Amino acid sequence: MNEVREIDASEWETWRALRLRALRADPDAFASTLASTLEREARDGEAYWRGYFTRPGPVLIAEVDRAAVGMARVVAEDGPAHLYSMWVAPEARGSGVGAHLITTGLDWLAAHHPGLSLRLEVVEANLPARRLYERCRFTVVGPNPEDATEIVMEHVPDR
Repeated sequence: MNEVREIDASEWETWRALRLRALRADPDAFASTLASTLEREARDGEAYWRGYFTRPGPVLIAEVDRAAVGMARVVAEDGPAHLYSMWVAPEARGSGVGAHLITTGLDWLAAHHPGLSLRLEVVEANLPARRLYERCRFTVVGPNPEDATEIVMEHVPDR
């Protein structure tokens, strides 16, 4: 069974395991590296992982048969909200887990910040991820000014 749920800081170890797995499996998909993440963890310990839960918005995990296979964060601060840390484990790709994570994030955003758009950055050459975002009605805004390998995409809610 495919379930997406919001987690809180009490489940930081689940988030940690998913994040480290994602950085190992798909290092080019993230701005952070495994090495820099482990350095921060060594310096800050558990507080580093709990820090993911301090910004406004949900921290989401996807589970299939109670195994964590995906993650995402929606951060709603100033301007458009952002989708961060989006990742689906290889064994769950193509099963709808990614779309379920995104839809859950969009539903949260519509309930808590009606009318707010959701932006993300994705590696331009990551065609499977781009197709997923396009199926979820994200459109290309333009290049990411902070990383020449990425593009910015945005989902604008219906008005």
